[in-house]
Amino acid sequence: STPKKKVAVFGGTGFVGSAVCERLVKRGHEVTAVSRRGVNPRPDDEYLSQVNWVSGDATDANTVKKVINNCDACVHAVGLLFDVDSGLAGLNTIVSGSGSLPGESSTYDAITRQTMFNVIDAIEKKASFPFGGNSKFPLCFVSCAEAGWPDVPLGPTVDKLAPEWLQKYLAAKRAVEARLQS
Repeated sequence: STPKKKVAVFGGTGFVGSAVCERLVKRGHEVTAVSRRGVNPRPDDEYLSQVNWVSGDATDANTVKKVINNCDACVHAVGLLFDVDSGLAGLNTIVSGSGSLPGESSTYDAITRQTMFNVIDAIEKKASFPFGGNSKFPLCFVSCAEAGWPDVPLGPTVDKLAPEWLQKYLAAKRAVEARLQS
């Protein structure tokens, strides 16, 4: 059996994040979900009602640091289907599982790269403190697009054919993956 952990889920009110929260609670973990809304998206759900819902902005490094300092593991499920620069942001009301709309500064770079870099920075700072705990800190970065396009046959061709808005998302996502691998 897995030891119980205190897990932070950034983007916890979203379609993917709320499912992650539910599964973590079912496995006996103590879950804190952080999102701009900070409200349980399904108040009648017996598992989601056990989550600590926190309103916070993951683009703010101090907010992220406070949450990370009080947990043992983290899932980054902050997502954005269409950012403000895509020209398609209005479609989020139709296609977003959570009904979330991007804010005025919600670019793929801010929502994907900066929020995850804030999480990584906070984890690194926590690990560097004396008695900061275990040097291994479980971290999951959720991304819903692309699985190694540059590394598969015809991948570079698919990359070039991707619309500009998707290329911006992929640049932010790949920056996160590069940092995680460094």
